[in-house]
Amino acid sequence: MARRISIRYTGFRECPNCRGRGDDGAAWRPRVCRRCRGRGRLVTDVEVVDSVEGKLPRDRYDFNARGEVFLLGFDEDEEIEVIRPEDPWD
Repeated sequence: MARRISIRYTGFRECPNCRGRGDDGAAWRPRVCRRCRGRGRLVTDVEVVDSVEGKLPRDRYDFNARGEVFLLGFDEDEEIEVIRPEDPWD
């Protein structure tokens, strides 16, 4: 049976690059903000729950502002199923 890792995004902040608009602000050439990818918010806190160990302490994972989570200290050959919300920004 594969180990299950559940990811929950618990903290957000307004993107300083686009000031929460999600675009570059130019009406004549609207482009998606590069930093938040059009969402207007960045991730500031994540909760990771392992099916074996329970809630993981902060030193067992890392994440970036786009919501990508990186597990630390896990065996690379181990099969892990990752469960994350479809759209954490809703």
